[in-house]
Amino acid sequence: MLNKDKGIRFENTSISRTYLIIDDDTGDILAYFSISFKEITLDTSNISKSLIKRLDGINKRAETLKVYLIGQIGKNFSVKNNPIKLDFILNEVYNVIAQAQALVGGRVIILECENQPKLIELYERHGFKLIETINGTDSLLTMYTSII
Repeated sequence: MLNKDKGIRFENTSISRTYLIIDDDTGDILAYFSISFKEITLDTSNISKSLIKRLDGINKRAETLKVYLIGQIGKNFSVKNNPIKLDFILNEVYNVIAQAQALVGGRVIILECENQPKLIELYERHGFKLIETINGTDSLLTMYTSII
């Protein structure tokens, strides 16, 4: 669920940008997503060097990656018969990231999610894969998809 105060604070401090998908007829918010960038630390003991090189673009020994982060993503279930599907939301995410990528580059998009099999399977069906990262005390799993 979107943390309104956190989203506003991150927007005001330029930590992330939040986008709303609005129903043209009713003005209802159908869905939302936020995008930021993040540096992740890879657990290189569990990732092949060929995958690391493909994600980094240059170095098969890279330990960190600068990535686009889908910080929050969600559908507004309070809208009756909300037609929005994850495919549509992700397409909007990819359109925004494509604009940023044309300006500043970047190779990888990540999202972080709870360790719930149904959630992981949902994102896997949309092209994301689990990747081992070192997150400190964070219990979220990292999933990625490549832009290039």
